[in-house]
Amino acid sequence: MFSGKTILVTGATSGIGHQLCLELLDEGARVVAVGRNTERLLELSRLSGDVRSINADLTDMESYQSKFDLGEKIDGLVCSAGIYETTLMRYFSVIKHENIMRTNLTAPLALIAELLKNRNFNAGASIVLLSSILGPVTGLIGSASYAASKAALVGCAKTLALELAKYSIRVNCVSPGMVASEMTSGLGYMSTEASNADKARYPLGGRYATLQEVTGPIRFLLSNAASFITGTNMVIDGGCSAQ
Repeated sequence: MFSGKTILVTGATSGIGHQLCLELLDEGARVVAVGRNTERLLELSRLSGDVRSINADLTDMESYQSKFDLGEKIDGLVCSAGIYETTLMRYFSVIKHENIMRTNLTAPLALIAELLKNRNFNAGASIVLLSSILGPVTGLIGSASYAASKAALVGCAKTLALELAKYSIRVNCVSPGMVASEMTSGLGYMSTEASNADKARYPLGGRYATLQEVTGPIRFLLSNAASFITGTNMVIDGGCSAQ
């Protein structure tokens, strides 16, 4: 499906981003993998000669000019890098809030701007931003900063879809519910009982999504099959937000 195409993926060393890289390689894509885990980047490079790895901290925007002067065109960009932290409002931390916003919202916008400035996008390219149902669709106590960053991405996708349509570049969001990944398995504040109760909120199977159930829709939005889809937000939550 992606033979001859080059896709840049941020957050390529864990979770959804890493799984997506593996699937894109299987489908013939050349992958530009961006992440902070040097070992994981090396593993990806060893898997295929079609991997170009970039070790980058995306919150360090001053490094973008040197890190992302790609010297090649790309057909897709997936902004999968992100962080999740909880803080009750009475313990609100400006430093923590700004770090979440800088990572989840500002970095994707800064990266898109850098790639546009360098004319790295091919006509017909697809940009996919990884949002969440938390923010655009639902709320959760203690997650105001994270929810704000993810809701903002949906608004950005709509605006960028209009702005970049003249270049035939599509921009969409995917908004998963909870996903069985490294990030969710590390949520130590949730007991087994609480986790089971949370999973019961998902009508399709009473479970969290698998990584493949999120990467599949992302690959669809990257593909030519979605050539007339832009400015949308695809919810992937097993019916959780339909209740």
